[in-house]
Amino acid sequence: MKKGQLSIDFMFAVVLVMITVLDLVYIASGEQARAEDFDVAAKVKAFTIDVRDTVVKVYSMGDGYKVRKEVPLNLGPGDSVSVVLDSADNKIKILARVGEKSYYSEQRVPVPVYESSSVTLNSVSRDFWIVAEYNKTEGKTYVTFSP
Repeated sequence: MKKGQLSIDFMFAVVLVMITVLDLVYIASGEQARAEDFDVAAKVKAFTIDVRDTVVKVYSMGDGYKVRKEVPLNLGPGDSVSVVLDSADNKIKILARVGEKSYYSEQRVPVPVYESSSVTLNSVSRDFWIVAEYNKTEGKTYVTFSP
């Protein structure tokens, strides 16, 4: 075996190892990005379910009862979460814009919603109130969102 032959074999082996390592780093960074997206989507879904359950609780407790809710996401500048209580189809709809991506979740509310209301949360205002008010003239309990 010649003296130059050993160094070419060594360089070829180093290049193969570097290609393998770079490929693994590329795969890992892609998986991390997908895991972070899934984490935010899961938090939005869980928050939607929590808000739905709180609306039912506030409705059940009746006039004057209110609960403060805080968004479970880390919101930076430019991020926002829109929480809508829609009386047209009796649903809670949440649209979160985090980073450059949007996440949407909705849940059907099992109690009557007589009035639509919404709040928009951001890094400065992270919480809102879910309030029950009894309307004596109509004989109905209204549940609304307020900042």
